[in-house]
Amino acid sequence: MFTGIIRETGKVKSIRRGSNLWQIGVTSCDLYNTSETGDSISVNGVCLTLTGKKSGVLYFDVVKPTLNTTNLKRLSFASFVNLEPSLKIGDKLGGHFVLGHIDCESQIKSIFRQGDYFLLEVRYEKKFHSYIVEKGSIAVDGISLTIQKKERNSFTVSVIPYTFKYTNLKYKHVGGWVNVEFDYLLKKDKFKE
Repeated sequence: MFTGIIRETGKVKSIRRGSNLWQIGVTSCDLYNTSETGDSISVNGVCLTLTGKKSGVLYFDVVKPTLNTTNLKRLSFASFVNLEPSLKIGDKLGGHFVLGHIDCESQIKSIFRQGDYFLLEVRYEKKFHSYIVEKGSIAVDGISLTIQKKERNSFTVSVIPYTFKYTNLKYKHVGGWVNVEFDYLLKKDKFKE
């Protein structure tokens, strides 16, 4: 369980690709010192298990089904990723409850400065229409954001300068891919089926 409040941005240091399993190494300062092997860490919103750490690099194993449904398969050397440790009892609850289970990978339709803040517009498939609610929560690459506008095939979120500066959003571009996790509370009826 996470909150969507990014702790730090790491840089991909290594990728070892296997047919069914990849190992990704990500540089870290803050989390490197506070995490242990076996911890759950959100990487671009994906809940992964820390399988090793050495010389300032955190290592994660990623299985094929996770690669197929997330933007982790698009990472390359020096890509930037958002990192967040799992929520612990007694931690502050900022953002919203984020499970780290990505619903879809979506393309950025637009990203631009709107006065003092930024607007990010992301496309989505029709089947997710009911999970998008204006003023509702959504996680984009693990970042807890609020939906400002809902269109037929896209949604727009506002991004304050602090979030833009301290996440990987500042490296994103139109046509780039982000991981999207819809608010768990909006999906509750889905699990009754």
